[in-house]
Amino acid sequence: MSAQTVNTQLPGVTGWWDTTLRRSARTPCQARHAVRSWLGDAELELLDSAALVVCELVTNVIRHVPAGAHRDWVTVRLGVADDFVRLEVIDPGTTTSEPRFRPLKPGSMRQSGRGLGLVAVLAVRYGTERLANGHRVVWADLASAAAFDTAVQEVREQFAPGRP
Repeated sequence: MSAQTVNTQLPGVTGWWDTTLRRSARTPCQARHAVRSWLGDAELELLDSAALVVCELVTNVIRHVPAGAHRDWVTVRLGVADDFVRLEVIDPGTTTSEPRFRPLKPGSMRQSGRGLGLVAVLAVRYGTERLANGHRVVWADLASAAAFDTAVQEVREQFAPGRP
């Protein structure tokens, strides 16, 4: 599997980085390190969110996508735009249902099922797509620090004292 087989058309994305990793118990950690390396000196909040999101998405591949011959890989991609960072995790695919990005109900005692809920909370957009070759892409867009700061400023201005 080559990441070049995935044709993601996103306006404003100026650069992509990718790596294909062998599936193992260490793969989530390797993906986290790759994303942190690609983001370099980005703001700590973005670094932490991106590391957590990619770790959760890769862990889901390890736990829920069947392994086997020609299925021992996961590709991690990162694209950067002015106002967001796109994280993609590409796996060999499965015939089971699509990932669900629903947080667990408050007070749930379930031991699993929290990861995609965390992704849903941290991402400004997220989703999944099945490719023609059967592979699946699960993606999440995280607001860049500049976009987050701009949104906060707009909210502050909108609700400033003395404004109608």
